[in-house]
Amino acid sequence: MYGWRGRIGLMVPTGNTVMEPEFARLAPEGVSVHANRVYLKEVSPEALLGMEADAARSAEQLTQCRLDVMCFGCTSGSFVGGLGYDARLIDVIENASGLPSTTTSTAVLRALRLLGISRVALATPYTDEVTEIEKRWLEDNGIEVTAWQGGGLVQTADIQECAPEVSYRRARAVDNDRAEAVFISCTGFRTIENLAKLEADLGKPVISSNQASFADCLRLMGVGQVQPGFGSLFERVFAERSDHGGETPSKQGIAAQ
Repeated sequence: MYGWRGRIGLMVPTGNTVMEPEFARLAPEGVSVHANRVYLKEVSPEALLGMEADAARSAEQLTQCRLDVMCFGCTSGSFVGGLGYDARLIDVIENASGLPSTTTSTAVLRALRLLGISRVALATPYTDEVTEIEKRWLEDNGIEVTAWQGGGLVQTADIQECAPEVSYRRARAVDNDRAEAVFISCTGFRTIENLAKLEADLGKPVISSNQASFADCLRLMGVGQVQPGFGSLFERVFAERSDHGGETPSKQGIAAQ
């Protein structure tokens, strides 16, 4: 049986072709990933807000897979509504599925807090408008953005087709001495093969949307293993589980931090 250790239900934008393969590369033996789509035409504020209306349907359909956890796999789609919007989406998904759930934005905040990060450099493929919304969202959540750089892309297909070196170079370009970490945003932006290289080159943690999302799914399932070589975040996630005797903080606990 696939997923004998844990099954992840992954809700991704309709045009996303990156998050599923990256989750599959991260998955340890016994963990399986099962995806469904949430409609998104383009990466604009209006279209991103429209994803909420399709989230419950997608979550309910995924429950047929007998999952252990659900993840809303879109960074911009879970921060675009501002402070607390990710928690609202979690409520929608948990009410539809009856499963413990997370969103990419929720997972990113948890990752930064686990690592004790309060200042980040932000690299995205988005337009300046969407990147500035993300900057405000991070700062409203207590994370200072020391510098940011977007890629000006609106069509999801254009983001998916960026080669891995695009995210590597953008992370290098945006990094600065004040940043305690670099955050590469967007689940459709290829990143995971760059994370260990960037950490070695920059000498600081590097977080990506898919890495953080997968780490949070492992936390919710209580699985303490990942494929090696994908950044220092996983070491801290597993250390936290050990510190808490295997227990994990609730959604309400994270919101209160």
